[in-house]
Amino acid sequence: MSVSRTIAAFCIIDDALQAMGHKDDPQAKTPASAILTLAILAAMELGGKHNKALALAKDLNLFTHVPSPSRFNRRLHALYPLFLPLLHLLSQVWKNLHQAQAYALDTFPLPACENIRVPRSRLFPHKVYRGFVPSKRVYFHGLKLHLLVDDGKFIHEVDLSPGSLHDLSSPLLLPLDLPEGAELYMDRGYESHLYAAFPSGKHLEDLLREAQGVVPMVIRRRNSRRYVPWLQYLAIVGRRVVETVGGMLHAMFPRRIHAVTQEGFVVKVLSFVLAHNLKLLTQEMA
Repeated sequence: MSVSRTIAAFCIIDDALQAMGHKDDPQAKTPASAILTLAILAAMELGGKHNKALALAKDLNLFTHVPSPSRFNRRLHALYPLFLPLLHLLSQVWKNLHQAQAYALDTFPLPACENIRVPRSRLFPHKVYRGFVPSKRVYFHGLKLHLLVDDGKFIHEVDLSPGSLHDLSSPLLLPLDLPEGAELYMDRGYESHLYAAFPSGKHLEDLLREAQGVVPMVIRRRNSRRYVPWLQYLAIVGRRVVETVGGMLHAMFPRRIHAVTQEGFVVKVLSFVLAHNLKLLTQEMA
């Protein structure tokens, strides 16, 4: 474990919360920045296990006061509304350090349990969470993680949806705040002109190009009317970065993400995303 990386993450989070105008309760013994840092430490080094992160923080005397596991859990859930604004603020910091011209969009399955346990699942009990992974030809039960990353492997936007939602829901769920003229690489699941158009008669690819000035680079099927061989090669190469980011996140994930509530599951997933981004920021600022 890198103590210096943990301290750097704490400094970045503390400055970010101050910039967001967050103020702790006067009676709180542990600041919100320390609570979030402990969650990031668990995601970055310990597979998301909060109890181990708290014990490690006590052994290393990282903070003046380390809360009990139950108190930490309540504080972390209370800070849940800060996760996405914090991710957005870190994204703005990264854009000032790294000028990206290419972005990639993809979804990844997040199984909540084994398929044989689906009928007994209490965390996600409804059929809407039942999804299918075409590339592996397997079903899963849980959520889909929608990621927008740049060519520097930084995650700019993230969202979670039930597993049964189609990949085309990603451009509708995410803000897609991209610079004008940026290339957006996507796989075959985002080939929107094969599906129903919007009421205006235009497809999602055309709307992205006209309204936001984004250049969609989609891996297309061979029978597609928009199939161009040399563009396919560029789309395949450009999209590899999001697969790399997915592999980096998967390496941090435990075999199964343990959570008792749906909000707890989402909190842990967002902690892994923030941990990934903070790793890149600390490396860039070193």
